[in-house]
Amino acid sequence: MISHRAPGKLFIAGEYAVLETGRPAVIAAIDRYATVTVTAAGALAGTTMQSDLASGSTMCCERVGDRLRPVNCDAAVRGCFAYVMAAVVVVDRLITERGLRAHHFHLTVTSTLTDADGHKFGLGSSAAVTVATIAALDEFYELDLSLMDRYRLAMVATIAVRPRASGGDVAASTWGGWVAYSTADRHYVKMVAADCGVDACLHAHWPGLSVRGLPAPTGLQLQVGWTGEPASTATLVTDVDGARQRIEGYYLDFLARSTECVRRLVAAVEADDSATIQDAIRRARRLLADLDAVVRLGIFTPRLNAMCAIAEAVGAAAKPSGAGGGDCGIALVSRDSDAAVADLRNRWTEAEIRPLPLSIHPPEEVTT
Repeated sequence: MISHRAPGKLFIAGEYAVLETGRPAVIAAIDRYATVTVTAAGALAGTTMQSDLASGSTMCCERVGDRLRPVNCDAAVRGCFAYVMAAVVVVDRLITERGLRAHHFHLTVTSTLTDADGHKFGLGSSAAVTVATIAALDEFYELDLSLMDRYRLAMVATIAVRPRASGGDVAASTWGGWVAYSTADRHYVKMVAADCGVDACLHAHWPGLSVRGLPAPTGLQLQVGWTGEPASTATLVTDVDGARQRIEGYYLDFLARSTECVRRLVAAVEADDSATIQDAIRRARRLLADLDAVVRLGIFTPRLNAMCAIAEAVGAAAKPSGAGGGDCGIALVSRDSDAAVADLRNRWTEAEIRPLPLSIHPPEEVTT
């Protein structure tokens, strides 16, 4: 039996702009996890998958030629296993390309990225599941992949499900810690995978890709509030894409301002300059608010507005984390101010915003 876990994530800054090739963002990995366990199975048992993120559903697969495909399950079940299946298929393609023999296995997913009732917090469960699946199958097949290899395989799988995904969550789930990240040209990556194979993707140049570990700020602590409102990142991204032609001039300016904001944030984090970090977080919030006003996305819900206002009232710098429209917001508070943290959590609770007891998952290795 082989088990691997991958952490969830919180976007710190750079949302929406990070969807464009080479545009930077900062993401942090947090200590909520998806765990994937792989156990060898006999030929008669076949390959099966079970997940508590899919209400305990099981999906069975059969091999047709040299490819796996799900059998005897409806569209809803296939949707629940979309990222797991994509990761399994990518590794299956890799071992076929390398002339290795595929084996049957039973794969189980467990997660702490939801509450007791199964509500997702918006902490990147899809990316964590994908990364953990790749890692578990890497060990199962003794592939000896590097972290960059695992990230690339997870991205190929992710793009197969959601072609516009930035992969910032995938990077955070792979490397942990605080990460400065910019995405590759996903159309190019998908083309390489289709035309040259998955193994070729591990060795090809990925235009625009940059992943770099950052030190965690020592003078600030990260507080997270959950609005209790589910959000659809895919829908919000589609809305932005649909508006781009109408707002092309504004959008290009937004990208430039976001890039400058994230660069300032990265420099401040590397210098451990708490005041400038907080200033960059506030700039990032204003950028999202401006985008929201122009495109009318609904990034800022009443609860996210309240979350940010309450945080600012106690001296913290706050913003939505991720695409907005619900899910979580973050606040960076002075590490020396326990009273401010307690006040923040109490006020959030009174406003029906649930403080989440999260910490940063430590980095796996420093990456350039």
